[in-house]
Amino acid sequence: MSQSQYQGYAQGQGPAAPYPQGQPGYMCCPVAQIPEHVWKSLFKPPFRKRHPVVFWLSWALALIVFVCLCAVASDDDGAPSEESIALVSVNGVISDNMKLLRWIKTISESDNVKGVLLRVDSPGGGAAASNELYMALKALGKKKPIAVSMGSAAASGGLMVSMAGERVFASGSTVTGSIGVRMDIMQLRKLADTLGVGQETLTSGPFKDAGSVLRPLSPQEREYLMGVIRDMHGQFVDIVAEGRKMPREKVEALANGKIYTGREAVANGLVDELGDMQVAHAWLCQKTGVPEKRKLAKMPKDKTWLKEQMETLLRLDLRELASEAARTGPVFSY
Repeated sequence: MSQSQYQGYAQGQGPAAPYPQGQPGYMCCPVAQIPEHVWKSLFKPPFRKRHPVVFWLSWALALIVFVCLCAVASDDDGAPSEESIALVSVNGVISDNMKLLRWIKTISESDNVKGVLLRVDSPGGGAAASNELYMALKALGKKKPIAVSMGSAAASGGLMVSMAGERVFASGSTVTGSIGVRMDIMQLRKLADTLGVGQETLTSGPFKDAGSVLRPLSPQEREYLMGVIRDMHGQFVDIVAEGRKMPREKVEALANGKIYTGREAVANGLVDELGDMQVAHAWLCQKTGVPEKRKLAKMPKDKTWLKEQMETLLRLDLRELASEAARTGPVFSY
């Protein structure tokens, strides 16, 4: 190709002679033939820069609409509009019960809830939190029948809340039992010595500082805290004895901290029969007269999208992580 032909291509005029425009052999660069107004439309400023007021007002309006929709959705307490069975799910470590307690209150006050399916899949949790949840479920059980379906685990505090049920179901490999109390005291003395930091504590009484993370327990403090543990253990034993209608002596024999499979729990009286969640639901529907095909009434969700995705993908309970990070003293657990 000659220099004149190349220049013709570059200027969008096609090749120079001997191939004039419109004659056989005429060639051109396709990009060069794009009209000028098309190029200008491709590189014009975006809408948000050309009309900033309209752009940001639109976003503000969309945000207001979104907040209003969320507020309307949060007003829905989840109470069923027809006779139904309500589902109460106790999952993971038992700690903050506020949302679950609100749901229990809602279904307790709903005339359309004829029975409660309590699904427990928990290894236990805080002693006070477990007891609080049990008391709420026990009060609910006086108004409506409760059938308990144990999942993979319903141990310690998970067993305690299950004692509010009228009939308890478990699979053969469910892990339950673990009747007892545990107290954890983190020890940071060696770490503090290594870092060269310390703390002085003034107390109004000899046991006010019992369980400090910066020093080991004294014999007197150990005996004092063991007395607290024995009292909590006795409360646990009483709850199991009442819930299972068993002699207290029999429960005490089981309350050595051991776990039991679902099959063992049926044999020792902690569980009524083997069966999954569908079996427990069928028993409850037969007792209440609610059709099995009717959908369960469930607690409304109120998690943000980001939090729900993090907990689902990473299997984290952010609230529990925060509470664990904040603990510096003795922690009592069921």
